[in-house]
Amino acid sequence: MSLVRTILISALLMVSSFSAFAGDELLNGGDVIECPSYEVPFYLSLDLYEGQAIYKLTPIDFTGIKDFRLILKNLINRIASFDATRANLYRTYLESFERDSRFVSGTEFGDIRDEGGVIAIPSGCQAKQAAAQFRSQTPDGIKYLFNATLWARMSPSVQAGLVMHEFIYREGLLPKNNFKNSQRVRYFNAYVHSSNMVQGTKADYANALSFTGFKH
Repeated sequence: MSLVRTILISALLMVSSFSAFAGDELLNGGDVIECPSYEVPFYLSLDLYEGQAIYKLTPIDFTGIKDFRLILKNLINRIASFDATRANLYRTYLESFERDSRFVSGTEFGDIRDEGGVIAIPSGCQAKQAAAQFRSQTPDGIKYLFNATLWARMSPSVQAGLVMHEFIYREGLLPKNNFKNSQRVRYFNAYVHSSNMVQGTKADYANALSFTGFKH
C-alpha cells in the first residue's frame, strides 16, 4: 500500500471517529482565527483576541519564545503564584500532552458549536476549528485532536494559547465543574495570558475563577 493511500485512509478513519463522537463525547472545539494575507493566511488566538476586544485583557508578548511548551510552563508558573493546586493539575496535563494528542493531516475538522455566545473576530477573518477534545480518552489513549496543517502554520504563542484552552476546558469538563460551552474557558485563557493577571492580586484571581465558573 502506498504511503499516500495509507495517510488518506488514516485521515478518513479519524474523521469518522470525529463525527461519531461529536454528539456526546467530543464536547470541546478549540478555534483559532484565520486572516488572509498576500501569500498564506496568518493565525491569531481566538481567546486572546476576544479577551482584549471584549474584556480589555492585554496579552503578554511571547514572540521571543520559540517553543510553545516553554510558553505553557511560563503560564502555569503564573497560575502557581496564586493557585498551586490548579498549577499542578495543568502540569500533569502538559506532561502527558504528547501521548494524549493526535495531529491529523489532510482533513478539515467540522465546526463544534460550543462557543456559548457571540465571539469576536476581526473583520475579514474567520474562525477555524483547530482542535477538539474527547470527554473520555479513546481506547488508544487519545484525549485531543489537532489539525496538523493549521498547527504547522501557527506561531508558538498561538499554539500555546490553543493548548492552554484545551487544558482549561479539560478541567472545566470535570463533573464538579461540568462546563456546557467554552465561553468562560476563553475568558480564563485570556486572563492567564494577560498583564492584568501579572499585575493583579489574589482577590483579582479569585474573581476571575468565579466568573469562569470553576468550583474551587
